[in-house]
Amino acid sequence: MTGVSPISRRRFLTLAGGAAGVVAVGQLVAELPPAYADELDPAPFTLGVASGEPDHHSVVLWTRLAPDPLNEVDGGMRPEPVEVGWEVARDPQFRQVVGRGRVTAVPESAHGVHVVVGDLAPDRWYWYRFRADGVTSRVGRTRTLPPPGAKVDHLRFAFASCQSWVGGPYPAYRDMADQELDFVVHLGDYIYETTDGSLTEFRRLHALYKTSPDLRAAHARFPFFLTWDDHEVQNNYAGPVAGSAGDGRPFLDRRANGYQAYYEHLPLRPAQRPDGPDALMYRRFDVGRLARFSVLDTRQYRSDQALGDGRKEPTGEVFDPARTMTGPEQERWLLDGLRGSKARWNVIAQQTIMAAFDYDLGPGQIVNLDQWDGYPPARSRILDFLDRQRISNPVVLSGDWHTHWVNDLKTDFTDPGARTVATEFVGTSISSGAGWDADVRAGLAANPHVKFYNGSYRGYVICDVTPKRWRADLRIVLDARDAASPAYTIGAFEVRDGVPGARRVDAGDGLVGRVTDRATGAALPNVEVTVTRPDGGRLVAATTDPDGEVLTFAPPGDYTVAVNGVGYQPVVHQVSVREGQPARLDVALDRATPWAGTGRLVPGPLAEAGTSDLFLGNNLVALAVSAGTNDSQLSGVTVGKPLDLAAVGHLDQLDWINLPYASASQPRGSNAWQQRTVRADTVEVLAAGGPVATVRATGVSTAVPDLAVVSTYTVRADEPWVAVASVFTNQGAAPCVFWTGDALDHDGAGQRSGVAGHGTITASAPADYPPTAPWIGMTGSDRQTYGLLYADVDFVAYAAYNWVMSQRQVTLAPGETFTLRRRIVAVDNGGVTDPFAVLGTL
Repeated sequence: MTGVSPISRRRFLTLAGGAAGVVAVGQLVAELPPAYADELDPAPFTLGVASGEPDHHSVVLWTRLAPDPLNEVDGGMRPEPVEVGWEVARDPQFRQVVGRGRVTAVPESAHGVHVVVGDLAPDRWYWYRFRADGVTSRVGRTRTLPPPGAKVDHLRFAFASCQSWVGGPYPAYRDMADQELDFVVHLGDYIYETTDGSLTEFRRLHALYKTSPDLRAAHARFPFFLTWDDHEVQNNYAGPVAGSAGDGRPFLDRRANGYQAYYEHLPLRPAQRPDGPDALMYRRFDVGRLARFSVLDTRQYRSDQALGDGRKEPTGEVFDPARTMTGPEQERWLLDGLRGSKARWNVIAQQTIMAAFDYDLGPGQIVNLDQWDGYPPARSRILDFLDRQRISNPVVLSGDWHTHWVNDLKTDFTDPGARTVATEFVGTSISSGAGWDADVRAGLAANPHVKFYNGSYRGYVICDVTPKRWRADLRIVLDARDAASPAYTIGAFEVRDGVPGARRVDAGDGLVGRVTDRATGAALPNVEVTVTRPDGGRLVAATTDPDGEVLTFAPPGDYTVAVNGVGYQPVVHQVSVREGQPARLDVALDRATPWAGTGRLVPGPLAEAGTSDLFLGNNLVALAVSAGTNDSQLSGVTVGKPLDLAAVGHLDQLDWINLPYASASQPRGSNAWQQRTVRADTVEVLAAGGPVATVRATGVSTAVPDLAVVSTYTVRADEPWVAVASVFTNQGAAPCVFWTGDALDHDGAGQRSGVAGHGTITASAPADYPPTAPWIGMTGSDRQTYGLLYADVDFVAYAAYNWVMSQRQVTLAPGETFTLRRRIVAVDNGGVTDPFAVLGTL
């Protein structure tokens, strides 16, 4: 777009108007401290000013009067109408005022103000301010779009989403406000709901979020186009269907309250004003002939998630063509708008990931049913339309998943050779965490259409568009909890006019390299690479891909890099990263010999153990036994039990193994696995290495008096297991009867249990499954199977789909002992249909 402001940063915000008075543009040269942003928004304008929804001749201006913004009842305002004046000018000093007027802020709308200013010139910047109760607001800046059909040579905008208040003070918005942008597109999760679904509570949340000076600065700096996702009302809601129980009020009442507060606090046009639980949020806008934006609402009209939601194998109703993300009317509107578009770039701005993503590395499929993967016929109708109609340069902008992605969109995601019909850029979150990062990383090998992924950082995306190319810069902040955190571009990608699919165009800052086996030269996947700052703080951890390659971001500086893979000796290197060029670190690892001790970790982002816990490993398997780390599910009895486990070529996906238990009664029910009936008080290394490595945990039963329990863990070379013998001794004067065994829980994606003779357990209610062979197992989506292989089959398996345990009854006379022998196994299952078949071969 033309008419770019000569002000290079948000200095006009801190110096022009407000407390700073009138200052010449040439004087706007010095940044003020971030804290000064609070002084820019004096009461009653504590929530700042904003603009949005521009077209070529008008724009919406917004503010809310709230002298006490966290007063959840009324924001500190008297319960009566208040007259508010507004002005719009061509310059930040308001020497060329082009419009002014008055509007009434009423308590029924939380004293929110929406002014649609018309008769503006196209494609130019304007400045605006409000006045009420003798106080003038800060000065905001906004702009109009080019006229319809105009030739536009350049557009630069940002898109963002997902700004949980507890995730940090929004340094990503601080960085955004420092950019030169034409506008911002917000793709949802502007707030995160609480249990209380009252209008008062939604108003309080919006006011709380606006207390961020950096969010207010971004709003004052650029006009916003906004759409919502789920958290503006309730997590994973679908149309009229609640996503969770909430506070007991009818869901549509909650939705009406959420929609009302959303409108009251954002610069939306009257067309977006809600009518109870309904509001028209899908709309389009054109930036001349350069780009057409179709902004979607994929929450209000969608079908309820199939199969009860979550990440599951897609079956049955998932493939019902009547199920929809957008509703039939919005879908027709979208396709009609794309068909009639004369724009060079056709943008679909919407909420959640459109590309398919299979979390299962085996022959099966595990998908997220809240994303477009839960509505594949609806997705196919759109992608097939783009392909069939040869829509010019389709680009999809998505949020929701708190991570950066660049995806090729195809009509057939199961065929890597299928033609790419569009490009999808998914922006990471402003502040919301990504607890599923490890699951995504583990599944990348099964999804070659994902051209880039990073889940380690928070941030947003800048898009720079010309008729010939679309460039997307994936911006990150190093620490979302640090208001002053520096920001960087973790990757830059370009789509050329007429050539769907993005290619990387930057060299990147950080560490790149390849990890191999020293003896064979083979690439080593799933090796953890951890980058540590000179002060000892961890910067980031990444894992090698199937080709042994690693790419992890690091700003210029000196770092310690630890390389740790199951079955290999860990190594540490010192690395320096220089500006504008990646540092190369190729590492060859030696196979490990049996070893036990502290200071080593089982690699994996889900790993629980620390360096003070005990590690056992060899060239095929690694296990961590708690020497002090507690798991909240086994509080008080975690010590002496396995926390982490992985096979060579894999990362830890284990939650824990409750090994062993000793209960007075037979465990029953949905929490049977949570036996807190053996407590170890001593965990020690008996043999640190050599032919064998051995660890012993000594303790007692908390449920059976006078029952001592000693478990000994042993690992030898070339065995994909750790052998464990638990010795129970009746130290009392009377016989004792107890139930014993172990419980196994997998923590990664696609968790499911297996029992010999019964295959994969699919039932959610636990039941008895008499085994036909002496093993029980757990697996997920990463081709890794965990198992407990017993010396005999004298037990019953009690299992649900997501946990499994062994149970046997033992009677001991005074002084008598019983030994429970099993092997803890972690192996690659080869991706076969039955992931537990491998346990029968060991």
